[in-house]
Amino acid sequence: ALITTGSLLSQLLCMPLLRRFGAMRSLQIGLAFGAVGALLSAAQQPAVLLAGCLLVGLCLGPPSLAGTHVLQRFAPAGHRSLMFSIKQAGVPLGSILAGLMLPLLAQKQSIEHAVVAAAAIALLTVAAVQPLRRRVDSGRDPMQAMGWRVFVTLDNLRRPLGMLVSMPALRRIGAAGACLGAGQSVWFAFLVTYVVAELHWTLPAAGALFALMQLVSVLGRPLLGYVADRMGSGIAVLQCAAVGSGLTTFALACSTPSWPTWSIVALAVAGVCTVSSWNGLQFAETARLAPAGKLSETMTAANLLLLAAYVAGPALFGLIVAAGSGFGMAFGVTALCTLSALLPLSRIKAN
Repeated sequence: ALITTGSLLSQLLCMPLLRRFGAMRSLQIGLAFGAVGALLSAAQQPAVLLAGCLLVGLCLGPPSLAGTHVLQRFAPAGHRSLMFSIKQAGVPLGSILAGLMLPLLAQKQSIEHAVVAAAAIALLTVAAVQPLRRRVDSGRDPMQAMGWRVFVTLDNLRRPLGMLVSMPALRRIGAAGACLGAGQSVWFAFLVTYVVAELHWTLPAAGALFALMQLVSVLGRPLLGYVADRMGSGIAVLQCAAVGSGLTTFALACSTPSWPTWSIVALAVAGVCTVSSWNGLQFAETARLAPAGKLSETMTAANLLLLAAYVAGPALFGLIVAAGSGFGMAFGVTALCTLSALLPLSRIKAN
C-alpha cells in the first residue's frame, strides 16, 4: 500500500521536477530514491522499513514519466507503439531478473547483500545515462521555481484532473486503461493463489507458471507494439487486447482441477499476451492525444485512473471471493470489466 501511495504521489509531484531539470535528470533522481529505499528496506526496524517502501514508491513516477518524454521526442512516428511497448517490457524483465538473481544471492550470502545489489543496479543506471543528459534535457526550464510550496500544492492535482475534464479522448483512453488494468492486476495478484487453492497445483509449479507469464509478457509487449505500428492503429490493437483479455479471463473462470496442466499453461500464455501486454500501446496513444507542452499532465491524468484500477481491481475481486461467490464468479466479473474497455475505445478516433 505504501509503495502504491508513493507511486501515486510521485506522479503528482514530479511535474515541476521534469520542467526544471529535464527528463534524464528526473529519471536519475527517481532511481536514487529507489536505491535509498531499497537499502532502508533491509533494516530490522519496522519504521525504517516503511520509510523505505515509501521511497521505493516515490521512485516509480519520475522514471516512468521521463521515459515517456524521451520517447515522445525521439521515437520515429512509424515505430512509436513499438518503442513504448519495449519501454514497458522492462517492467516484467526487471521482475524476472530480480526473481532469478536476488533470492539466489540472499541464499548464498544474505538478504542484505541482495538489497545492496538491487540498489547498486539502480545507481549504475544513474551513471550509465549521464552522457545522454545534456542532449535529452536541452529543453528544460531553468527558471522553474522549486521548493516545497511548488510540490505541495493543489495545482499539481488540479492540472491532471483539468485535462481529464477538458479532453473527452483522454478520459476515454484513461477509462479503457483502467478497465484493462483491473484485469491485469487481478491476474498478477490472484493467479498463483487460484491454481494452488482451486486447481490443486503445488506452490513451486504455480510459481513457475507465474515466472513463465512474466517472460511471455516481456516478449508480448513489443509484439503488440510492432503489430500496432504495422496496422497503423494502436486503438484497433487495444480493442483486440480487450476482447482477448475478456475471453481468456472468462476461460480461467471456467477452469476446473480436471483440466490438464498443459491447458492451464496454454491459457496463461495466451492470456498474458492480452491481459498484460497492452500497457505500451495505451501509453503511446495517451502521448499521441497530449496537447503540445502538456505531456506530463496528460500522462499523469491517465496514470491516476490506471493506479486507481490497480488498487480497486484486486480489492473487488477479494470481496467477491470473501462473500462466498467463489473464484469463478470473481474472474467472470473481471472478464466483464476488461471487455468494458471496448466502449470507450470505440469512441476514440484512431491514428
